[in-house]
Amino acid sequence: MNRYIIVFLSILLAGCLPKEKRQAAQGSDETIADNRYESAISLSHIKVGYSGPSLVAPFYVALEATVKRTVEQYGMQYFMADGQGDVAKQVAAIEDLLSKGIQVLIVNPLDPKASVEIVNRATAQGVHVFIVDSVIDDAAAYIASLVADNNLNGEILGQWLAENKNEELKIAVISGAQGSPAGREKRLGFVRGLSDGQLHRYGKTNFDIVAQGWGNWSNDGGLKAMEDILVAHPYVNVLLAENDAMAMGAIRAIREMGRQDQITILGYDGQKEAYELIKQNKYAATAQNSPQILGETIVETVVKFLNKEPDIPRTLYTPSVLVTRQNVDQFYNPNAMF
Repeated sequence: MNRYIIVFLSILLAGCLPKEKRQAAQGSDETIADNRYESAISLSHIKVGYSGPSLVAPFYVALEATVKRTVEQYGMQYFMADGQGDVAKQVAAIEDLLSKGIQVLIVNPLDPKASVEIVNRATAQGVHVFIVDSVIDDAAAYIASLVADNNLNGEILGQWLAENKNEELKIAVISGAQGSPAGREKRLGFVRGLSDGQLHRYGKTNFDIVAQGWGNWSNDGGLKAMEDILVAHPYVNVLLAENDAMAMGAIRAIREMGRQDQITILGYDGQKEAYELIKQNKYAATAQNSPQILGETIVETVVKFLNKEPDIPRTLYTPSVLVTRQNVDQFYNPNAMF
């Protein structure tokens, strides 16, 4: 039986996650190995279609480029159709891919429910469907999905904050988009990790979430949300942004108001510009969600399926890694796309 063993750097999390949580993560069958799988069969006849939410955000650009590169490295044919940030347009894009006679469809769905019908139609036509980065409703018929463990990523950020800040915390949250399952998981995981960390360390909790803004996952959205938050709550001393892009936009507002030395900044994704700020001690920590790991691993999962490998879990997770100033040099690549 194949095992999918997480690349979980325990040194990063020592003292952060409870022992039983660390063991559960390390022992999961639904995590990913970092070694490249070699196909035993020729895949040159396989057509793979990919549709993502858009090609605007750097994360999505890097994810699409990685999927394309990895598909072609395996000798398969690659087709792409952009969702253009609109649910109806993504459905039309997938219909276009199906018209090209693809055998495999990889989708990063804009909406977990709106994509169900087109995914089920593709499956009914004999197309093997795989989901990457975002979740889809359980009513969808697909082979496997690959996502970051957003709950665990939130927990390790919350645990880090509990371990490193012992003053009363006044926290602002900048969320991506209302209704986003990934954003909700990140928030709840963070609160759980922070609460558990403070209880373990101090026997009580000592934080308030005083504001939530919406940044639509963008740099400019993070800037505007943080401006509004600081006007209403100038005493904020922690910012949790649900991705690095919004956090970096928020930093601009924080600097403009002269609060750069008073606010601890936390984010998600592991964007190289965030790593640069971490190296400069201007950004505290981020939880890695690598588009390179996502793209390479989802295609590798496709190849395993085509090779009739048994026991592929329906839900797979990428490694959860906390990146701080202490270990950022291990991950920073100035030539990375993201």
